[in-house]
Amino acid sequence: MVGRWTGVLEYRDYSEPPSSLKRVQLPTWLTIETLPNSTQRWQYIYDDGPDKLLEETELVTFDPKARTYVTKAKGKTANYDVSGFESLKDGRGELTITGKTTENGKSADQRITLRVFRNLITVLDETRPAGSNETYAFRHSYTFTRTDAPSKTARR
Repeated sequence: MVGRWTGVLEYRDYSEPPSSLKRVQLPTWLTIETLPNSTQRWQYIYDDGPDKLLEETELVTFDPKARTYVTKAKGKTANYDVSGFESLKDGRGELTITGKTTENGKSADQRITLRVFRNLITVLDETRPAGSNETYAFRHSYTFTRTDAPSKTARR
């Protein structure tokens, strides 16, 4: 996943009533770098309108042995459980990441579906009220394509 990516963030329009299906899309750039201790730095840039670029950095650690995913951003750490590591092939495939979050001031269950392909990354983030059996609802998604073409010797 290391490299430069270009894509779109699509999110639920929270200015609308909860029943609204209206979504907003923002052009987004992502740079993923590997740091010491197997942590990755994910640096996002969002185009939020004329002359308004927003930046966000997240430190991400995947641990296949512990089946965990840990993020650090804005001084907060979030820990998640991960399933699907065993099905990855050459670092490609699908992971399901689950944990807890807060949405609109209330505790919520969170499910993130991360799909990694040679030149495509998709991230689907869904939530539901904490501890419920309700169906997960769309929160936001990213779709990224690799900015630079792969080398001719890259594996398929």
